[in-house]
Amino acid sequence: MSEEAPTTENPSPKPPGFFAEVFSQANITTGLAVFAVVLAAAPYLVPQLQAYQVQRGLMARPAMLNDASNALQKQKADKSAADMLAQIKAHRDSIFNDKNDPVINPSGKIKVVEFLDYQCAYCRAATPSLHAFLADNPDVQLVVKEYPVIHPPTSITMAQVGLAAYQAGHYEPIHYAFLHETPKSDAELDALLIQAGLDPKQIRDAAVSAGVKAHAAKTVQLGHDLALQATPGVTCGMHFTPAPPTP
Repeated sequence: MSEEAPTTENPSPKPPGFFAEVFSQANITTGLAVFAVVLAAAPYLVPQLQAYQVQRGLMARPAMLNDASNALQKQKADKSAADMLAQIKAHRDSIFNDKNDPVINPSGKIKVVEFLDYQCAYCRAATPSLHAFLADNPDVQLVVKEYPVIHPPTSITMAQVGLAAYQAGHYEPIHYAFLHETPKSDAELDALLIQAGLDPKQIRDAAVSAGVKAHAAKTVQLGHDLALQATPGVTCGMHFTPAPPTP
């Protein structure tokens, strides 16, 4: 008996018209049309796809979010500092050379300007260190900007009394007394004024005078112009005595 050759199963051949149908004019036209639509949509789809990829990348790497946040905060801080510097330059004379501002160590050539509110806990906490610094550095002049913004009307009253005490020549005792405690009554205020060597009635009258009230309001406006968000606010500059003219 003769052996029959094994048969090999081959895939069924494609119908003769298969490639002709795939590459028919209609299919090619349809494909080109779809490709054209994709190209037309690219300006809208690509940014969204990129944003999606970026979002997935950020979510997969949380540290990148922290770095981006820090970079944004630094950018905002740099802009804020630049804006503040520009405002300081624009208001330089009002900041450093207002004759109505109280001054401690008036002969100092280095001016430090402090915006403060007697109701400010941070101002009070910094007072011992600042007081000691001024005592050790007589070449530093402290210009005090009475900036009553925290607890009006108490802040305003104390600021105006401080300005009146400065006009009367006894500023420092009242300044440091107010940074230590807040008088709770007229009697307590009078006691502090008497202890500082001042006439309570005279100071009370001066505190509500038009000049003192106007200067307190002017300082508040200056702080707003400088965009001060809190107290104490401190800046500094040099004060040089002009050299005599050359003969």
